[in-house]
Amino acid sequence: MTRQAYLECSTGSSAAPKRFDLTVFPARIGRQPDCTVQLNVARVSRVHAEIRRDGKGLLQITDLGSTNGTFVNGQRIKTFTPITSGDVIHIGDQEIRLLEEQLEAVPTSDDMTRIGIGSLPRKFPTKVREFRELLDQELVVGYRQPIMDRRGVLFGHELLGRGCHPPLSESPVELFALASALNAEVRLSRLMRRKGFEAAERAGMRTPLFFNTHPAECREPGQLIAELEMLRNRHASLDLVFEVHEAAVTDLGVMDEIASALRALDIRLAYDDFGAGQARLRELVEVPPHFLKFDIGLVRGVGMPDSPKYRLLSTLNAMIRDMGVKTLAEGVEDESTARACTAIGIDLYQGFLFGRPEPI
Repeated sequence: MTRQAYLECSTGSSAAPKRFDLTVFPARIGRQPDCTVQLNVARVSRVHAEIRRDGKGLLQITDLGSTNGTFVNGQRIKTFTPITSGDVIHIGDQEIRLLEEQLEAVPTSDDMTRIGIGSLPRKFPTKVREFRELLDQELVVGYRQPIMDRRGVLFGHELLGRGCHPPLSESPVELFALASALNAEVRLSRLMRRKGFEAAERAGMRTPLFFNTHPAECREPGQLIAELEMLRNRHASLDLVFEVHEAAVTDLGVMDEIASALRALDIRLAYDDFGAGQARLRELVEVPPHFLKFDIGLVRGVGMPDSPKYRLLSTLNAMIRDMGVKTLAEGVEDESTARACTAIGIDLYQGFLFGRPEPI
């Protein structure tokens, strides 16, 4: 089937976006009834903008002297500007995304243009095309951050990922925010994990490797377990530790299913970010992990032995270690925090004091 360009317009409500096929060119956007894309919105001019195909069949858009302007990916335009699938267009204060698919147009009408818009809405993410390229071309690099024991000896690493598509941020925080808008968190998480495992295998890493999952993956435990089975078969030599956020699995039965699968795959279990939200003590008792990572919020500024945070961390650490679980302090960034954690008896340490994330 031939794919056809169309515009998807955010309505600013819970209703589905309006969709407009682009079948005839030039295609005009505005409030007039004869416009190809007719928007019944006060801040859209009667004839606001125009889309055409150039001699190579590529799409371009220009403003037609509108009152409130035309923007492509946040930049106001004056002349014909190239646009491709995934670009975000603002017609006045109406947010539109150019995509490719056969969809139905929805015409409307109105009479007057209301002058003045505050700021452009942000319901559609920009750089969609580049993000899809990152996924399709697997433009991700494996990173690692050291984990030390209380003697200052290297114990293992946490495997991380960074993007390497120049127009996009390399930050996983920003990439996952974009992935969330596109319902692609699981795909990005799997890509980062696979790239991290491949890099660790090539580097001959034999220390324990802690690796992350996205909470969305735990909602489909069967798919997650199948993914882990594939990775374990592919990377049999790696010493793996599966990290799960304390809030990612709220069903004890699902957590037990995942833990059983990990045991069969010879992958150890760690509870991540303990103390960031609800400290799930029942899971600790009924599905005990091998490791528990105290959240940076509990560790940073732990202070002296008479401080409430020190006493809380000390009590939690003693209780968890009595269960046979190794404890790890995240976010150790200075010597005073490291000394306090050592005095408390925490087993392992991770943070900028011992090393920042670096490419494998």
